Amino acid sequence: MSFIKRMKLDIILISAVLVAIGVVILLKPDITNDAIGYTLAGAAIAVGVCFLIDYLKKEALVDEQRYVLAIALTAIFVGISLFIKHDEVVGYLPTALSFLILFSGAVKLQNSFDMKRLKHGPWIVHAIIALIGMAFGFILMMKWLVDDDSVMTFIGIGLIYSGFTDLVSAFVLARIRKVITKRQNEVNMKDVKEAKETVEEKRPESEPEQE
Repeated sequence: MSFIKRMKLDIILISAVLVAIGVVILLKPDITNDAIGYTLAGAAIAVGVCFLIDYLKKEALVDEQRYVLAIALTAIFVGISLFIKHDEVVGYLPTALSFLILFSGAVKLQNSFDMKRLKHGPWIVHAIIALIGMAFGFILMMKWLVDDDSVMTFIGIGLIYSGFTDLVSAFVLARIRKVITKRQNEVNMKDVKEAKETVEEKRPESEPEQE
């Protein structure tokens, strides 16, 4: 499986988790932080195990994948710690979820700059989407413009927004990279063909004349 396909699967998984948690929060406004915490812990362990299995199946990893094992182990241990120290960390759950929204926006902002460097795609649109997510996450972390009763509702909205836009951004960037890779391969093949033709044209001239 190519890196682009693997990246899509990873992004789909993470995005699905964010959206699912956001939907649960919105549909069940009376849900307790305990239930959300256990759901998040299970999701973290599931994501970590999937990343770990994917890492172990690879014989060699490209540069973009060199931190897959670290991410997998971190996710697994974070999930385990949420189970073991649940009562101690549940109070920080709104802050942690707000941080996820902020981090998601930061990742999309990097993707938008990658689009700009590749000179493809509406990078400015993705940058605006990313900045909105970052601002939303930061406001929720600081509990500005929201009160304790409504903060979880806004977090649910933010998670759905983050998950959906993460998925769109990843697909667009993967498509751009695929197109650029194809063009580079075509240019390389053209260069090889031209070099071969040049050698063949010069070969008769370089051969010594026979008496």
